[in-house]
Amino acid sequence: MSAGAVTAQPLPSPKAGLGAAMAFAPPASSAAGVLALLHERDSALQAASLHRLLQMIDVWWTEIADYLADIEALYEDESFAERQLAGFIASRVYFHLEEYGEALKFALGSGNWFDITQKSLYVQRMLAECVDTFIRNGQRAFVPQQLAAGRQVSVQLPEIDMEEDQDAAASAALNDAVEGVVRRLLEVCTEHGEGASYALGIAFDARRLDLVESILNSPRAIALPPTQPNSKCQLMLYCLDHVQTLISSKYFRSQIISLLTAEFEKCLPVYASGDAESTQKLSAEEQAEVRGLLFSGLCRCLVEQDASGRVAEILHQLLQESSGAEGLLMASQIAFDILQMENQSFQQALLDHPLLRAPEAPAGDPENSGESGERSTANGDAPAPDAEKKEENKEEKKEETKAEKKDPEEETEAEKKKKLLRSILSGEAQTAFSNQFLQRENHTDLMLLDLYKRSIDTRSSLLHHGVVLSHMLMQAGTSCDVFLRCNLDWMARANNWARFSATASLGVIHKGHVRDSMKLLRTYLPASASSAASSSPYSEGGAFYALGLISANQPSTSVRDYLLEQLQVAGTASEPKQQGCCLGLGLVCMGNAEDSEVYEALKQVLFLDSAVAGEAAALGVGLLLLGSSNAAAVDELLAYAQDTQHEKIRRACGIAVALLMFKKEQEADALIDQLCKDSDALIRYGGMFTIAMAYCATANSGAIRRLLHVSVSDVSDDVRRAAVIALGFVLCGDRQQLAQILKILSGSFNPHVRYGAALALAVACAGTGQKEVVDLLLPLSSDSTDFVRQGAFIGLGFVLQQVPDAACSEAGAVRQQLQRVIADKHEDVMARFGALLASGLIDAGGRNVVASMFSASGVLRQEAAVGFCLAFQLWYWYPLIHMVALSFSPSALIGVTISSAPALKKKEEKAAEKKDEKATDQKGEKPTETSESSDVEKYEPYLEGMTKLRVPAGWKVACVGAKKGLFAYVPSLASLEKKEGKKQTMKAVLSTTAKRNRQQKKKENEKKDAPETAKNEAMDVDEEPAKETEVTKNEADASAMDVDSEEKSEGRSKTEKGEKSEKEGEEENKDGTGKEVELKNPCRVLPQQLQCIQLLPNSRYQPIFPGRKAGFVLLRDTMSEIYIYIIYIIC
Repeated sequence: MSAGAVTAQPLPSPKAGLGAAMAFAPPASSAAGVLALLHERDSALQAASLHRLLQMIDVWWTEIADYLADIEALYEDESFAERQLAGFIASRVYFHLEEYGEALKFALGSGNWFDITQKSLYVQRMLAECVDTFIRNGQRAFVPQQLAAGRQVSVQLPEIDMEEDQDAAASAALNDAVEGVVRRLLEVCTEHGEGASYALGIAFDARRLDLVESILNSPRAIALPPTQPNSKCQLMLYCLDHVQTLISSKYFRSQIISLLTAEFEKCLPVYASGDAESTQKLSAEEQAEVRGLLFSGLCRCLVEQDASGRVAEILHQLLQESSGAEGLLMASQIAFDILQMENQSFQQALLDHPLLRAPEAPAGDPENSGESGERSTANGDAPAPDAEKKEENKEEKKEETKAEKKDPEEETEAEKKKKLLRSILSGEAQTAFSNQFLQRENHTDLMLLDLYKRSIDTRSSLLHHGVVLSHMLMQAGTSCDVFLRCNLDWMARANNWARFSATASLGVIHKGHVRDSMKLLRTYLPASASSAASSSPYSEGGAFYALGLISANQPSTSVRDYLLEQLQVAGTASEPKQQGCCLGLGLVCMGNAEDSEVYEALKQVLFLDSAVAGEAAALGVGLLLLGSSNAAAVDELLAYAQDTQHEKIRRACGIAVALLMFKKEQEADALIDQLCKDSDALIRYGGMFTIAMAYCATANSGAIRRLLHVSVSDVSDDVRRAAVIALGFVLCGDRQQLAQILKILSGSFNPHVRYGAALALAVACAGTGQKEVVDLLLPLSSDSTDFVRQGAFIGLGFVLQQVPDAACSEAGAVRQQLQRVIADKHEDVMARFGALLASGLIDAGGRNVVASMFSASGVLRQEAAVGFCLAFQLWYWYPLIHMVALSFSPSALIGVTISSAPALKKKEEKAAEKKDEKATDQKGEKPTETSESSDVEKYEPYLEGMTKLRVPAGWKVACVGAKKGLFAYVPSLASLEKKEGKKQTMKAVLSTTAKRNRQQKKKENEKKDAPETAKNEAMDVDEEPAKETEVTKNEADASAMDVDSEEKSEGRSKTEKGEKSEKEGEEENKDGTGKEVELKNPCRVLPQQLQCIQLLPNSRYQPIFPGRKAGFVLLRDTMSEIYIYIIYIIC
């Protein structure tokens, strides 16, 4: 049947005569009489019977079902005039019998009787069955396309029936009819309703690229203004945002990306010129916004396709525009968006592209022009004496060639723009601004650390190590190590690998400070770069590891070369130094699969067959070749894992293979089958993490089914635990489904499965504070098995990051439970260690970061997946906990402007500041009293290439409709103790005091009843009791706390509160005391807070992309002639 045969027309009326008489007959008590007419030879009687049965079918379908053979015979009779009616009745009967496949077959053959516009339950169920059939047909037809393209098919193939039907012609006709109905549905969705997104979902599931294209180019989508929902522009952005979550096939996803790239390319010239009819009614700002969204969407598609050349052309085109700063702002925002995708090789390709490459340095210039700060000078001040001399000579050469260098003021405008853009693409700008935010907004509670230090037994090295790790997590990225410096004697108790881990913790605390890394770690690095002898190999190895943590995902040639040299010097003499160098090299060169020199060095250490060093070397290989799926490297790792006798190396090789297969999905299926069928449990353990990394955030049903099977059937507890943890990776984008699955597994009899369930929830639900997740973890925190309690505490630490009591009622109780467990000397050491880790995780990064698998724009973070995967190997090696810092992401809204307005940054500009203060106030912006000049003096030599990136103080956003305290910082321990001291308490009244009070009350009553004439006498008599009353009150105060006194004290405290600084007053506003709270730039904005964030009208600074409410937001300065009052500036 052709697609055009199924049309929406009114139901035809029954024929006249006998049929009409029967149609208006009174309700019958049975259908037997009407059914008897089906055996008549007169076709008119049979037709009349069918018309009557149609009215009775919903009541008497049970009797009609016995005559289905007769009704189907009438349908198959080509000469019968009402055969379509017979098919419709058969379909209705099968519907009641819940045989929906047969019902759909007859419904599609019933012609106009099947009206898809009706809202009945029957029609809706038939349409649903029709859509399901259409999707199955589409997936079946897509398999040959995958095979023809040389792609491996999905693990979901067993769900698809690949057998051909016996009647090919009938099957083809049925499929044509199904497609006709679905196309009619899609037309209704796109042309007459707001269901274009549902139509795209059907096309995605059916793997129909042609339907996706037709929906995007439907007349209504093209006619709508690009800023409105269901317009072509918004539909393309919708596809781009959901392509990772809605499409399970990687090959079809790549086809969608290619289609979107072509559509974005077609739309750009139309919307940019304003010739399109839909853009003629838009204002200039709205047209600029649409153009920016198209450029941003196109660049995201090109990043997925690894088309760095085209992205470089777009960025260069924007830099060349002469329309003020719009092009530069747009290019800078796109550059920040590219950084969120964490594709290091793509960023390096952009930096090396001829259109964006830095100009060549002069012949006498020892530095790379404009790029010395990006890669070549990351080593800072070397610790060795000979290196210090070289540094001094280098400084002298700088002074000598300073006059020869080009004055920055003489640089052309194009060179300045290119230099600024390169500083963003290199990651320096993002890191510098993020570090500034974490330092300024640090809310770490040092009293908690002191409390933990006093609570633990100094003889327990594990608990001592736990406090160090807790401090590391609390201060991650804040550069504040005051606790360590104030407790050097206590820190000196760490020995051997605990010292290695404690030194490496400095890398987490100072993460991102690549330039100062060597200077920060000078005390712990070897005194001589060429000497293998060492007085403290554990400290030196930890320092090498710290260098890698500081420079993670920020390639530094000098750090790479230094670690490579130290690895060669160490040889086989020191396993701690080898371990630190291998892990550090893997972190510094993460994802740089083309670096064969580092690969050969790591492989050489691996083949030494040293358990500790070999483990680190294997992990380093996995980090270096992250996501490359290098077949030769996989074969070498697996072959060596089969040969070696060290469990550490075999397990690490499995994890390294998992890292190589990151985001490979179906391409990794053959390898996954091989790993999961291996007889060695350690190889199967690696297979579980290979599934986790290959199908990360895909919610692939085949991967989920395999993991669930292993979690309940494998003979190794380690493999089962890994399988449950892997569920958190695969389902991190679908938290609701994960919670439903883990609700069952968390009650397993196997403690390893329960432990894995806790960590799986940590991966997917970090920072969410979801009640159902907390309800799953709380029972595990009181489990009878010690390591299950440890896992539950770690899970709670992740889930409750940045969650105050107002957002989750259990948050405060969990914090108190952690403090109680840490202080309880009768609690198991493993549980106390887990509580220490949880206390650090729950306040990570000064309470300003969250361990998130996704960026602010919803892109899967490569760094976070790696960090979680390696950190959860803490079961075997505690120093790998440091890797969790890779998953931390600041919950910040940082507005950045590239305005040409002068900034208040130098002392000589103070006069100009006062001069323009009045003009500024008239514009509605008041200067902020901050130490701008000191900030500029501190960071002016930090980044020479950034001359205009500023964080203005005048930009604010409003938090509207938030519950009080919902997004506030968690109160510090000192403030809680102070608050507890002010609480009113019940007075303990002694019996003697009560007796005196009764006597006093009796005397007061007698005084009131005394006659007026005896007033003076009564007063004389009552003088002594009055004094006694004062004594009584004093005694009462001594025996119990006086409420009035406390109220007065509280009143004085409130008065003191009102005299606090402006910043503390701002914190009070952040608690949500008002209906609308203004947040100053930069500020902490939680993911749950985004729906409450609104831009303030008539603001001087306007976002270049108005929809951005988190991360880095480039701002358009509408008053560039007025001075900018800055929070801090990177220049």
